[in-house]
Amino acid sequence: MNVDHQQLQQQLNHLKDRLPALSSRLSQAAVELKEAGVPLDERLSEQLIAYRQEFAGLKSRAIELAKTYSVPGVVAPTQISSLHDIQGILHAIARSGGQVNESQKALYYIDRFLSLTHRDQPHFAPLEEAKVKARELRHIILNSSPSNFPPDVPALLSGQHPCCAFLSLIEPDTNIADEEWERMLDFCGRAFGKPLTLAASRGKLLFSGTVTAPAPTVTAPTAPPPPRRSPEMVVIAGSTEFIEPTDTEAEVERLLSQQPSSPGSNLPDVIILPSSDESPSRSQIAPPNPNFAPTSAKMSGLSGVGIEVGLNVLVHIERVGDHQFHEHEFAGTRGKALRLEAFALEIKPPIPGLGIRYLAHIQGSGDTPWVTEGEWVGARGSGLRIEGLAIELSGPEAPNYAVYYKAHIERVGDTQEFSNGEFCGRRGMGLRVEGMEIHIDRK
Repeated sequence: MNVDHQQLQQQLNHLKDRLPALSSRLSQAAVELKEAGVPLDERLSEQLIAYRQEFAGLKSRAIELAKTYSVPGVVAPTQISSLHDIQGILHAIARSGGQVNESQKALYYIDRFLSLTHRDQPHFAPLEEAKVKARELRHIILNSSPSNFPPDVPALLSGQHPCCAFLSLIEPDTNIADEEWERMLDFCGRAFGKPLTLAASRGKLLFSGTVTAPAPTVTAPTAPPPPRRSPEMVVIAGSTEFIEPTDTEAEVERLLSQQPSSPGSNLPDVIILPSSDESPSRSQIAPPNPNFAPTSAKMSGLSGVGIEVGLNVLVHIERVGDHQFHEHEFAGTRGKALRLEAFALEIKPPIPGLGIRYLAHIQGSGDTPWVTEGEWVGARGSGLRIEGLAIELSGPEAPNYAVYYKAHIERVGDTQEFSNGEFCGRRGMGLRVEGMEIHIDRK
């Protein structure tokens, strides 16, 4: 049997091996929920989401492989609801003897490439030029016999063709190592050019009919947050009690260790933080909506000359909630294993003709659409981590400025600095972004 079938069988066996432990924990969680009202553990929720995603991917690939081998009697995707059903498909493929029309399988990859579209530019020139060559290759394969197939066919069948690597950039394996990812980027860059490869690695390319994550799953919820979330944090200006100023990470550590003074009270927990001599918006925790507190102008000038670009950075930190930061400040935590779940940006004070937009790569959803200044991107309180981000400037003044940003990533640390729409993070690696630092400079 071929490599594709063997890989799918290995993936299915891997999922089967995880089921006993997962089902045992789920059963115990169901008992605790029923008897004591204990909510589902966050790590268990993430494991269930990961299992569902892997199951859906395995199901999709098994159906595609069955079509490639023209296996009869495969039921509709909606009727495939268990690993047992997927195992039946793999058994049917094995019984077919693995006989496949080589040209049909090669054309499958070509047709997948031809179905690509650009998320923002319907007539993206580098993609259109590559499609012209793909159509030429498709024509050659269709008009060739097995005895005189072009060299591209064996390469496609073995997965060594640049087209296969390029498709893997768009639908990456969640277990791919950084070194392999870099090798694929280099391989595709030499074959397709940097602009097209960059668009693929940044999630700009979609297969026709692919639906991006719906807005409700990646934007701020409209309903009020559930009760008993992380303590509300309030700044009391003019406090007579002196509190030694602390950095953000120490403050977060203190917040997480804070215990309610009266477990039986129905009142929300309130933690009093010190005010400062700066503008109040620099010390207070932003309210749970994307409207930023006003920030006073720092400098003035003509047509933006001499103006230091101010930036409000609002992030939602796991178990802490909403916290507001500013340009050049580290927004988040380091070494606390706390994910960022959402963020929103706003240039403050506004600069006429200059805007900012941004996207995030969300666990289980992929890249969000670009959102504009002041809008949330992410899913606050959902338990879904941000795994990457991209930021760029907009408006007629955008060419006169540059935005720079970096992130602190789980097990990776601080990234290098990225700018002007470059993707910062790790797609498909399951690594959370724990913080970010952003600033805008005038050129």
